[in-house]
Amino acid sequence: MAQASLRCPKCQKTMEEGHIPDVGRNRATQSVWSHGLAERQRFFGGIKFKPKEQIPLTAYRCPSCGYVELYAKGT
Repeated sequence: MAQASLRCPKCQKTMEEGHIPDVGRNRATQSVWSHGLAERQRFFGGIKFKPKEQIPLTAYRCPSCGYVELYAKGT
């Protein structure tokens, strides 16, 4: 999806490409999409996930109205 052709569905302005960092213990990573529902871990807290099935999320933000859309582009 080309950045120049992505228009805001609210106000029709051109949206900017970016990302949403996940900040944790002394590091930041890119947010990802994972298949299925989140399942809580019983002993360690947090949720279970399968790293091989994750797709990085790309965020598009409208500079005019602030609307944000997320896309999992995949390969």
